[in-house]
Amino acid sequence: MTVDFRIATINVPDGTGRRNLPGSVTFGNTVNRANVALNGFRLTYTDDDHHVTTVEADVDFVSLSGNRVNFNVECDYRDKNADDQYNGYVSVLVVADVV
Repeated sequence: MTVDFRIATINVPDGTGRRNLPGSVTFGNTVNRANVALNGFRLTYTDDDHHVTTVEADVDFVSLSGNRVNFNVECDYRDKNADDQYNGYVSVLVVADVV
């Protein structure tokens, strides 16, 4: 078993509400097994300061395809009325057992 890892950064474009953003990383060899973890994130409002009520960032493993690992990032950043645009990034750590 050889363990390898990659870090991917998924940009969160301007918008409102919960986001579901697909991502993937490619390894140099075939991947037998893999898992993903949240490496870090930064979410911020596009305009003025707000009273934040919800901050969420999560990443889920989706599938393997040869040497590619697919995942999905979910995030939400909102105040009381949830109508303000936000953006940022989510960093994902992918750990894989490669051939």
